Amino acid sequence: MKDFSNEAYYLFFSTLANRTRLAIIDVLKDGPKNTLEIAGSLRQEQSMISANINQLEKCALLKSESSGNIRLYSLNKEIVEPLSEILEFHVAKHCPGLRECIPQQKLREYMLKEAAKETFIEHE
Repeated sequence: MKDFSNEAYYLFFSTLANRTRLAIIDVLKDGPKNTLEIAGSLRQEQSMISANINQLEKCALLKSESSGNIRLYSLNKEIVEPLSEILEFHVAKHCPGLRECIPQQKLREYMLKEAAKETFIEHE
């Protein structure tokens, strides 16, 4: 594993540890939007959305471009797509049912218990 900076990890993950910011990322999966559109989608005040967009931009999770008087925000796919793939892998391996993350040993126990369940498939 490469050397890393605790501060860099803290800044990156603390930016993501916010439900509003995660919701903004989710809204922008469908394409670029301005602050007003994002605020409307999330039913939040524009000032709250702007503050959270600032944090996401500082961390390079969002990109912005001006179109006249309107500023459009979009996902920085170079960062967000690999992060999404890692998250999908983690959830599939460690978070069955999205209820909680399970440590490796407990996951084995869970999988054994699930495998022991009888499954009945009806064929027509």
